[in-house]
Amino acid sequence: MSEYDESLQDVGLIDSSERFQGILNIPISINSTLCGGIINMKPNYAKTALMTSNEMVFDDEKLIHGGFIFGAAEWAAHVAINTQYSVTISAKVNLYAPAKVGDLVEFEAHAYFEESKKREIKVIGTIKDIKVFEGTYQVVVLEEHIFKLQQKKKVNGEEEQ
Repeated sequence: MSEYDESLQDVGLIDSSERFQGILNIPISINSTLCGGIINMKPNYAKTALMTSNEMVFDDEKLIHGGFIFGAAEWAAHVAINTQYSVTISAKVNLYAPAKVGDLVEFEAHAYFEESKKREIKVIGTIKDIKVFEGTYQVVVLEEHIFKLQQKKKVNGEEEQ
């Protein structure tokens, strides 16, 4: 087991999808080493964590590229809505402080407008209880995969130019 895997195991992130089997509706094929693992979830709420690693480095000082933080927060948003088919259509984010290799970034996501197809999810990211990220994601909930919807549109001759 690598040092990275051991640190994930320490915070309960190894095989986190197995812990939530039966209540997890979202696809679990995502790479948890790049997007984070699930710590806790319930309807309209998720807590996830990302252990930063050398694969995320932006420069020689071991600064983590903000895209990995953004992606991990987006993953938390999707876990909070916990639906099989959804796609992010908008995001407004603030990165308040940088992350470095070895930081554990924890995300808490709260989803709103449960009855709507367009959901809003607020996500806060912290490192050692210091807020480093805050964002609002707009996610559309679909009845089937977005690519299948696009294929149906083409078959029916409704493709827009």
